[in-house]
Amino acid sequence: ISIQSEGYNHRDNNNYYKIVSDASIHGNDGQEVVSPILKGKQGLNSLKSVCDSLNAIGAKVNKSTGLHVHFDASKISDTHFVQIFKNYQKLESVIDTFMPQSRRANNNPFCRSLQGIHYDGCRTKADVINYNGTRYRKVNAESYLRHKTVEFRQHSGTTDYEKISKWINFLRKLIQYSFDSEIETCERIEDIPFLTESEKRFFINRREALA
Repeated sequence: ISIQSEGYNHRDNNNYYKIVSDASIHGNDGQEVVSPILKGKQGLNSLKSVCDSLNAIGAKVNKSTGLHVHFDASKISDTHFVQIFKNYQKLESVIDTFMPQSRRANNNPFCRSLQGIHYDGCRTKADVINYNGTRYRKVNAESYLRHKTVEFRQHSGTTDYEKISKWINFLRKLIQYSFDSEIETCERIEDIPFLTESEKRFFINRREALA
């Protein structure tokens, strides 16, 4: 795995993982690991290798750390973009149940709730960016301006590959579902329309572990 240690920056790359400083991370020698742009199974295999390596050297996370996942949004229409935020907002209270307390509701200033934002008034990506008002939301619209991505910030920091891969898959399916469908109401993991039964079971187990 190609990796470089750099100072704080937001530069994208396709070639290597980088370790950068982040003032929001507390603890001894707090650093952030940023992947290159990953694609498909090869990207997931690379991510697993990095998780295995971090665990082998005893890397730790605490509640000041988060897992941020960017998805390419360069070809997503305005309508699809708005729908992603609408659907995540409707699922937020359910997602909260399988997140630690530090990542629920408005408990974390770096991943604030989407509740109370009236996305029905949004027609364009710029509208969502304006309505969100900050990049520190559970779903960040401002990343589109810099990276042409939509960024999901709610998940807690982890070096557990299974947790990361399951969350990436959850978000991928949410984005796909949002292409032409809107969630009406959803109050439990069991009601999430785009997950398989085995996928639901994983998040139900997380909910029970964090209850």
